[in-house]
Amino acid sequence: AQSPVPHRHCKMRAADRCAVGSSTLLGAVCGLILLHTFGSNNGLQSTLSGRVTQAPRGLRMLQKRSSSWVANALSKQKKEETVALIKDKMDSSSLVFGMRYNGFSVKQIEDLRKKLPEDTSMRIAMNTLVKRAGEDAGYGAIASACKGDNAWWFVGENIASGVKAYLAFEEECKKAAKTDPEAPVPTISGGCMDGEFLDEAAVKKLKSLPTRTELIARIAGSIKAVPTKLGRSIKQVPQKMAVGVSKLADGDDNKDLIVGDIFPKADAPVEA
Repeated sequence: AQSPVPHRHCKMRAADRCAVGSSTLLGAVCGLILLHTFGSNNGLQSTLSGRVTQAPRGLRMLQKRSSSWVANALSKQKKEETVALIKDKMDSSSLVFGMRYNGFSVKQIEDLRKKLPEDTSMRIAMNTLVKRAGEDAGYGAIASACKGDNAWWFVGENIASGVKAYLAFEEECKKAAKTDPEAPVPTISGGCMDGEFLDEAAVKKLKSLPTRTELIARIAGSIKAVPTKLGRSIKQVPQKMAVGVSKLADGDDNKDLIVGDIFPKADAPVEA
């Protein structure tokens, strides 16, 4: 059997472990100091008087990894903010559709934004982010339009106004293309309204929808006409009844014939 290890050796091993832990901690601290001091080649050169022109490989890897972590965190946060913003836009929209903007300059897009109706806005966003927002906002069908580069239109209650604004821009671009064949002309990748997908032709047809003001005026006109029509109908009832009573009173003893003339009976079945 092996003899028991002396207690003093156990104490030394514990001390060794402490020493190793302290060395590791010290190494980590030194690494952070080096990372802070040698954050760039200029700092490293100034510190070592030009004798070393580049940070150690391990330190460079640590710098790259740290930068990657920070970039990924910021990118994820930015994407979440964009999804939330698009969802809010969808929640307040009656129609959403995509416009392919390849070939257009930043100035052209900005000028178009300035011409949009009051309750219509436009935003360029990644298709994946639009899909995510659409799933949460009841616009899941918009996924079929998420192809290529899109500038997304968010149209409020006045759907016809928003569609007409797009058609005016398209017509303007078509006129420019007649003189310059290389001038871009926009197209619609697809849209979504009431949870249903709309192709380009269906979106353009919405230009004929009445505006909110026009719709309210039509409804008000219909309601105003109801009492007049109802009054005419009620007024005609006593007149018809009076005519019928008068004919019955003036008839001979064959009352059934007069009543039959006024209120025709169903044809009697023909006997075989």
